[in-house]
Amino acid sequence: MRSFNFILITLLLLVSYSTSAATIFGKVVHIADGDTLTVLTASNQQVKVRLAGIDTPEKAQPFGNKAKQALAALSFQKQASVEVETKDRYGRSVGRVIVAGKDVNAELVRQGMAWVYRKYTNDQKLYALEAKAKQAKRGLWSSDKPIEPWLWRKGKRTVAHKTSIVKGMIIGNKNSHIYHLPNCQSYYKVSEKNRVLFTNETLARSNGYHKAGNCP
Repeated sequence: MRSFNFILITLLLLVSYSTSAATIFGKVVHIADGDTLTVLTASNQQVKVRLAGIDTPEKAQPFGNKAKQALAALSFQKQASVEVETKDRYGRSVGRVIVAGKDVNAELVRQGMAWVYRKYTNDQKLYALEAKAKQAKRGLWSSDKPIEPWLWRKGKRTVAHKTSIVKGMIIGNKNSHIYHLPNCQSYYKVSEKNRVLFTNETLARSNGYHKAGNCP
């Protein structure tokens, strides 16, 4: 009986391993966002894929749409192979996407359209590509103090700051949801306890703030 149970457990582990370590082949038929796509296999099965090791800006973040466009340019309507590493809690296959011999995950990082997802990878190649993109100020790195998507999802929408230091930044009033540019008449009139600081207008608007009427 013990022998039978051992064999059964071994088979289950092998099946689990083969499922998570499989390679999927098919055509990319849908782009959900900068790091999620859908592959249609030869057996007409749609497989949702989360690109492993990277995290692109959320749709409401600066470069969120550009990251999606970048992924589409690299993969949409093209034949791809997906080296599956695991499945996430949403049932998506997590893996490395290869199109025409190009590592799409790495290419998004190289273009400055994705962060290395530090919580889930130690891939030094990705870290090196991110460092070069940051140095060259490509993509999201052209913004002042871009916010990591995993922090954005937790609710961090502005840069880390001391609210008393506001020179050159956009000041939002968290009560009225109005923001003020440095050349606005009321720039310094927002009380410190109500201040929310933004690095750019796109970030302010994406958080539901509107420019003050007395701004030029």
